[in-house]
Amino acid sequence: MDHATNAQTNRPEVANPESTNPEPVHSDPENDVSPRPIGATTQTLEAAEAPQNTMAPIPVEDFSSDGSEFESDVSDLTSLSSSVLEYEYENGRRYHSNRHVSFSSPVLIGHSMPNDEEEQDRLDLVWPLFFLTASDNETLLAVTSLIEFFSWLLLLKGELFKAPVKNPQKILDLGTGTGIWAIECAEQFPQAHIIGNDISAIQPSWVCPNLEFIVEDYEAEWLYKAESFDFIHARLLSGCVADWHQLFRRCYDALKPGTYFEVQESAVWAYSDDGTCPDDSPLIQYLSAIVSASRAIRKPYDVHTYLKDWLIEAGFEDVTQLTYFLPYSPWPKDPHLKELGKYQNVMVQQAVEAYGLRLCTQVLGWGVDVSKIFQAQVNRQLRDKSMHAYVKEIVVYGRKPFR
Repeated sequence: MDHATNAQTNRPEVANPESTNPEPVHSDPENDVSPRPIGATTQTLEAAEAPQNTMAPIPVEDFSSDGSEFESDVSDLTSLSSSVLEYEYENGRRYHSNRHVSFSSPVLIGHSMPNDEEEQDRLDLVWPLFFLTASDNETLLAVTSLIEFFSWLLLLKGELFKAPVKNPQKILDLGTGTGIWAIECAEQFPQAHIIGNDISAIQPSWVCPNLEFIVEDYEAEWLYKAESFDFIHARLLSGCVADWHQLFRRCYDALKPGTYFEVQESAVWAYSDDGTCPDDSPLIQYLSAIVSASRAIRKPYDVHTYLKDWLIEAGFEDVTQLTYFLPYSPWPKDPHLKELGKYQNVMVQQAVEAYGLRLCTQVLGWGVDVSKIFQAQVNRQLRDKSMHAYVKEIVVYGRKPFR
């Protein structure tokens, strides 16, 4: 009981959400945005925030005759093998080695996310979610097995990105993770040289001849030549970046004139149009806690509202933002959103621990047992059919000016 009380007092306060659960209001987590350079045209705010894949509010399915919870599925994918780097084991999870990092340090150089087999399976679930939200091809909703993922993806010729990239010759995938995006990109552009980098060596040992994986920290000094890439892609790097401005400037410098940089991020929040995910619910309390903890270590999760301005500040032009709504469970009436919710519900229940266990225990000071009990309450709410919550997925791309 004492531990539980202590955990409650360490939880950061959350904003008082209205019917749509707005995120807590923060200033730019790094620096104020500089004035937009001449020629850095962008879309209107209304167009940037309008969802691409639905209308708001989202119609709700009638589950009155069903049980109170969705089934809790567990992915049983064959994990990718990796044994190159040394790892740390903590609270039963494996992380990239942070031997020279102290969590009491104001800046966390290492990562708070695990890189074990369970996390790799979760990451492989995240990728088709971005694909499904960005693609109009509803046939992908028939995908029932991640083992069949590659064949479905190639068959349906899905979109890997939204930027108007034409005939790229050299592509960089920042923080490639298990490498699934880079692998598909190499298949789609056999004429291009694809590089996927990551701090952890958790990629396949065999790849296409036009693809290479490099173990490196994208926040360290870049060794890539200036103006050498035709496209740079970054997906779900929040929580792993201490200096977004520096990262975007490096992307700008590494791109050829007239080529594109695209970043895809999650809002790391829960929105509810009908108030079924209130501010005192486990999910909102938990998201507020990990967002505050990520800011404490200066690797913030809540960056999605700044991405467009950061691209403009870095010098990109024709900056475009696309917003997609992704249900936390299959509660929507729309078949497309319902299928998305099925994938998300499986993935996010694994992500609750992956995103927050290390932050809750080492940054917020909660005990391991208290953290896991709280996370179990979050997962129970995620399976509750009466909660109609969704997350916003943000895609932002911009073009480096022509000379």
